[in-house]
Amino acid sequence: MENLISHFSLLTSHFTASSDYLDQGGYVIYPLMIVSVWMWYLIVKKLAVLAYWRKQRRGISQEGEAHEIKKAYQEQRTFDLKHDRRLLQSLVQSRQNDLERHVHTIFVLASVAPLLGLLGTVTGMISTFEAICRFGTANARAFAAGISEALITTQIGLIVAIPGLFMGHLIRRRTDRIQNRLERWKLDPDSRI
Repeated sequence: MENLISHFSLLTSHFTASSDYLDQGGYVIYPLMIVSVWMWYLIVKKLAVLAYWRKQRRGISQEGEAHEIKKAYQEQRTFDLKHDRRLLQSLVQSRQNDLERHVHTIFVLASVAPLLGLLGTVTGMISTFEAICRFGTANARAFAAGISEALITTQIGLIVAIPGLFMGHLIRRRTDRIQNRLERWKLDPDSRI
């Protein structure tokens, strides 16, 4: 029980220290946190979808996206070559659109994060110059608060952006591979996706 209490107190102290550190970043930290949470939600959601496709491709799952495309194609097939080709293209295009969904949003959010960090840098420098105008260089505390706001927001913006761009490119590569397989499958519907 004492061990649990000590872990809880350690966790609480780390949370308090992190909260204090983020508070020094000013009001720009809040939009940065929203961007980060939204971006990572989409990344995790997209990775789950891609893992589902991978599991299906390995044959672990008999049901899934590819199975649903094949099933819908077999059910709606008319044996009219032109109509069947259009049907297959529309089914595959629908799945490709689903795969593509949110990938651009991840890149946009990852690109917005350093810009928000830059906004925090500008507001922090404005605060610094206002402190210099009011108190001169004698009040180091007011002077340092503006500089810490500028640096912390820049740091957090980069911390959000760099892994977001990396994961966005990883997701883009995996999505492109699946879409290429779907394109090949359009030509030969009896092959494996």
